Amino acid sequence: MIMVMMALASYPGNLGAEAEKASGITVSYTVKPGDTLFGISKKYYLTGDYEQVAKLNGLNPKASLKAGTVIKLKSPLVLDYYEVQPGETLFAITKSYFNRSNYMDTLMTYNGINDPNTELQIGMTLRIPLPSGEGRHHVVKGDTLYSLSVKYFKSQDYQKAVAQTNGVGTDTSLIQAGQELQIPNPYYMAAAKSGSTVAATASTKLSIEIDITKNKLYVKSGGTIKKTFNIASGKKAGLTPIGTFEILTKIENPWYSAKGIPGGDPKNPLGSRWLGLSVPNTQGTKYGIHGTNAPSSIGTNASAGCIRMLNEDVEWLYNAVPTGTKVTIHK
Repeated sequence: MIMVMMALASYPGNLGAEAEKASGITVSYTVKPGDTLFGISKKYYLTGDYEQVAKLNGLNPKASLKAGTVIKLKSPLVLDYYEVQPGETLFAITKSYFNRSNYMDTLMTYNGINDPNTELQIGMTLRIPLPSGEGRHHVVKGDTLYSLSVKYFKSQDYQKAVAQTNGVGTDTSLIQAGQELQIPNPYYMAAAKSGSTVAATASTKLSIEIDITKNKLYVKSGGTIKKTFNIASGKKAGLTPIGTFEILTKIENPWYSAKGIPGGDPKNPLGSRWLGLSVPNTQGTKYGIHGTNAPSSIGTNASAGCIRMLNEDVEWLYNAVPTGTKVTIHK
């Protein structure tokens, strides 16, 4: 089991309101042999966007992880993966993660309160984190953080959140010893559901078709072409993979690890965005759709296998399609 902590530092102000709701939860994770930043991000954030984990921990995103190292995961969608032991109930498991003491800490984090004895003022409005979404409470005479925890913290709500995430009922008979349960970040569930709905909707509406003979990329909605972009593809036959894939990773200002060129550097041949493709055995890190520092190459066969786009074009694409979007590459 990994430790769940309540961090008092707030998120930067440029994040969305939904992300800010979850900013009070930080998880400490001990790196296991064979772990990668990509794998950890995929497991706890449900995306391969490992740059956020690397940045938070001051790590080189392309370097190997050392087993035993403790890293921090801020606001993950999943707090932990728990193996059910004989005789355990869903209620007991939920209580081990969510309790009134943690909820009080979270109330403080959400509202920037460091001293509950002096900073809780009559008339102020508190943000109330709940599994069903954020609420509001106007402080009146006699309110304390403990009394608010009693009022708003309901164990059954958190039990329901865990049950829904794992597709089981709250009946103990529906969990079995040895079963692995995904422990969700309940303060993020509303955002996660909203995001997944948006992603699912977008991925069904939009798909990408790439013709490497014409060096064209088409963004399609159903069977209708909505946008057409010029690209560069592999300089030799067979370098660009042919087939149907998905966008597996999305990275802003990717590093060019082959020569150690940092993201954002004008010399970086990957440009300003990377959309990694699910080519087998590559984890979205070898083949992708990316920007370029050589705009004159667009429209030609010039790459080592990836799909190049102008930076302004790949930035549009990055914002338009979510991970999971289907990408078909053909001659």
